[in-house]
Amino acid sequence: MSLNIIVFKDVLPKVADILSSQVMSLNSEPLVIRDIHGRIKIALDSPRSEITDEIISNLDRGLSALGVYSNGEGKNVIFRDDFFDPVSVFDSPEILQWVQPNGDKTLRILNRQVTGQEWDLRTANLGLKNTPRLVFFGIKGGVGRSTALAILAYKLANSGKKVLLIDLDLESPGLSGLLLPPERLADFGIVDWLIEDALGQGEEVLRRMTSVSPLSEYTQSEIRIAAAMGIDDACYLDKLSRAYGDVAINGKVETFTQRIRRLIDALEAREQPDVVLIDSRAGLHDLAAVSIVGLATTAFLFATDTEQSWQGYRLLFSHWQSFPEIAASVRERLAVVQALFPENDQAKRARNFLESSYNLFSETLYEVIPPFVSDQSEILSLQDDIFNFDIEVESAPHYPLRINWNNRFQEFDPKLLGQGLFSEAEVEASFGDFLDKAKRFIEECIS
Repeated sequence: MSLNIIVFKDVLPKVADILSSQVMSLNSEPLVIRDIHGRIKIALDSPRSEITDEIISNLDRGLSALGVYSNGEGKNVIFRDDFFDPVSVFDSPEILQWVQPNGDKTLRILNRQVTGQEWDLRTANLGLKNTPRLVFFGIKGGVGRSTALAILAYKLANSGKKVLLIDLDLESPGLSGLLLPPERLADFGIVDWLIEDALGQGEEVLRRMTSVSPLSEYTQSEIRIAAAMGIDDACYLDKLSRAYGDVAINGKVETFTQRIRRLIDALEAREQPDVVLIDSRAGLHDLAAVSIVGLATTAFLFATDTEQSWQGYRLLFSHWQSFPEIAASVRERLAVVQALFPENDQAKRARNFLESSYNLFSETLYEVIPPFVSDQSEILSLQDDIFNFDIEVESAPHYPLRINWNNRFQEFDPKLLGQGLFSEAEVEASFGDFLDKAKRFIEECIS
């Protein structure tokens, strides 16, 4: 026997139904405030005296039917004069427009969350002087993300570009281990800066945060690395457990996201790189959100053709789909990477991956072409205004950048590139498609 209860995913559609029946009676658009447990209150930007008892009663009665997601009878509706500082609530920059999936109802919503706010950032900080920031992300590890980053860094530095690598995979730092032996680590890492900056010592740490990768011995220009940790760090876990918090800077609270953005800006200003490559933490973690939404000019989404990859990306894309303003700010900066592309049955596997990627974008982030449009030329014309692409358009975010499987690149040591133990032909065969398109993104950002 099933229990007739309201669960989290039911709540916002039901709130939208409740408000749609009352909105014409209200003086202003209601604001939905959702607390950290998901409980709902409706805030009205009007004095209580301007709203009739009947309207208040109808709203409260409807919201009381939300079960555990209600605040209890008589506690579900609040008014402008209930707030000490109503402007900070009703004009909050954190208010988002939620759109009902497969429906036409919308809500203005202010979320109170423990984590996850970073996935809802509106805009990206694209760096100083149009410096390209390429973020490497995967729903799960083990897909060759760091190897691809290392090879791109080598190729860029060998073409004369100064490259800055930043390891934002703080809980599983691997980039420094791949490109920087322990004895070459800088005095301090990202986590050190987060700790010391909170106490006013960030600038001193910043000066001693980067070091040169030995791979630079084989390239025309330097590869510099800001690692997650500093040299001989026996306190890393103690510091990591304190690194994610918001802090008070000059009497004003600064969020973790704002701090990371400020750090990357400061590193860019100090190092003056031509390109920044950022190794993001895998999975749906706040650090990944900061990297993709808050930092990237291009975010490479590494995937294999598995249900685990597509299911994870669908969770993320569906979240953005519910908040169109966020989707619009991020979708043009995404680029899917088909990692570990197998050696056998390639034509079929390539098609399957392309179709899965296209379906994911079409059902979540691509805008819908009006059904009355059938002529292909008219569709192409509309696509100048509508974010939608044909499956075969290679410049579309769903169209994969391919990295071919090669057993030689497993347990990869980047120094072997400079020593000539990997031929240009081998690198090109496995990474050529990815490298060519990554360089195109860099050129587009600079131009």
